[in-house]
Amino acid sequence: MVTKVVDLRSDTVTKPSEAMRAAMAAAEVDDDVLGADPTAQRFEAEMARIMGKEAALFVPSGTMGNLVSVLAHCDTRGSEVILGDNSHIHIYENGGISTLGGVHPRTVPNNPDGTMDIHKIVAAIRHPDGAMYYPTTRLICLENTHGKALAESVCL
Repeated sequence: MVTKVVDLRSDTVTKPSEAMRAAMAAAEVDDDVLGADPTAQRFEAEMARIMGKEAALFVPSGTMGNLVSVLAHCDTRGSEVILGDNSHIHIYENGGISTLGGVHPRTVPNNPDGTMDIHKIVAAIRHPDGAMYYPTTRLICLENTHGKALAESVCL
């Protein structure tokens, strides 16, 4: 019988263990804004290595990570992102992408398990000929864990 529960709803429901608290208290720190924090530097270097990337950036929350990612891909105000209508970014973070980035959300219905129909995604992509009248589709966001679908399936 499994007794441990892993809660993937949000990074804000995770509580650090005593070992995690001790590691945080003992971590060597400096000014990360100036690029002088050795712990953040090691963490970013290790994540870049694991992911096979040139570099990585540490952000303190999933919300900030989503915002940075959307803004990196939708670097022109008036860009459009296709999202699931029940996705975390659309339900909980839409204000950041629209206010800070001028990014327009365009939703596609999520299936009960959180996935989206590929044909509906393709149909939602704006044709470049309409760029004068409509936002330009620059990004499609797919969630690899879908908290709303997970929460709904747990509640059923």
